Amino acid sequence: MATNAADPPPVSGAEGFSFRDDRTTGRPDDRTRQYIHPVAIGDVRLENNLLLAPMAGYTNVAFRLIAKEVGGCGMVATEMVAAIGRETRGQAERFRLLTRNLPQERPIAMQVYGREPELCAETAAALERAGADIVDLNCGCPVKKAKQAGCGVALMKEPEQVGRIVAAMVAATSRPVMVKMRLGFDAQNRTMIEVAHAAVENGAKALCVHARTGESKHGVPVDLSGLAEVRRFVPAHLPVFANGSMDTAAAIRAAKDEAGADGYMIGRAACGDPWLFRNLIAELTGGQPHRPSIAERRALLLRHFDLILDLYGEERGVRVMRKYSFFYCNGLPGVRRFRGDFARIDSRANFQAMIDAFFGQIERGEISGPAEHLTLAGEGEADEA
Repeated sequence: MATNAADPPPVSGAEGFSFRDDRTTGRPDDRTRQYIHPVAIGDVRLENNLLLAPMAGYTNVAFRLIAKEVGGCGMVATEMVAAIGRETRGQAERFRLLTRNLPQERPIAMQVYGREPELCAETAAALERAGADIVDLNCGCPVKKAKQAGCGVALMKEPEQVGRIVAAMVAATSRPVMVKMRLGFDAQNRTMIEVAHAAVENGAKALCVHARTGESKHGVPVDLSGLAEVRRFVPAHLPVFANGSMDTAAAIRAAKDEAGADGYMIGRAACGDPWLFRNLIAELTGGQPHRPSIAERRALLLRHFDLILDLYGEERGVRVMRKYSFFYCNGLPGVRRFRGDFARIDSRANFQAMIDAFFGQIERGEISGPAEHLTLAGEGEADEA
């Protein structure tokens, strides 16, 4: 698949994570392939079965490059792309930003958000032209706006409509189509089998199941029994990925052992820990986890900022970077105050000054105290469908 000629140049200078074929770098051999292993979606082969979830407002090309290089996940995903028909200048620019991609981050999934089969098909074809390796249909977004529009998790109430959308998308693109779904619209409408049937019968090559229903908030325990029902129903050659709090080795083991998951999609937790994928691979294959130093955190934060500026320019880029910055300091003392400082950055110089001040104080021992951890908050922010 081709990538966009106008994309920013390849980046360099960071210590990336290579998932090579030997025990010392974390690649599972025949004895350790139970949880981490290659997987195929149609004709697309993923080096490992850890996936970055599409997250509104977060999974732009800069964030995806960081997740791929530092974490070593098997596939990344763009933010969802709305299937809204007639193109305007503003929509064209938004599409360009959402789908901008680089060879280093491949393979990449791009997600369609909509409910009209023809519009979803047109969007799927456009995503293939933009460089998508996988085209994904969103049947899981639980935010109020999506439900009112009959999109996202509202589609879980309409299995036949899901089938029509998937059939139209499959006809419109040569790329494998995946469906990202929940267990149902709510606890009274658990339609995961009906939706899975409609998706598979109409040509979907994989399913990703957020193992909660639409009204369940993040933090509510996942329902692996529902995921297991889907895995038993779907033909064995089609992968079923687990989503929802798949951020620990214990959660991944449970999803595999109790529900037969073929892979695992991780969203919110990756925002706070760019090294998460790498460390999960290590823990699940007998390797050693990586503990980033203060200097490494600082260098990666600065590099991420440069990538954001390349993508958005300085005026918008500094605003976008506000929500990422404090994540690189999660677990460090003083991060709560640091988060407040970054809510007010307004220039590259201001950003650099705050970085120098905070990390300088850490390195000199001027900031001490217990570790402080922050989490995402707010409906629709970094949602894992």
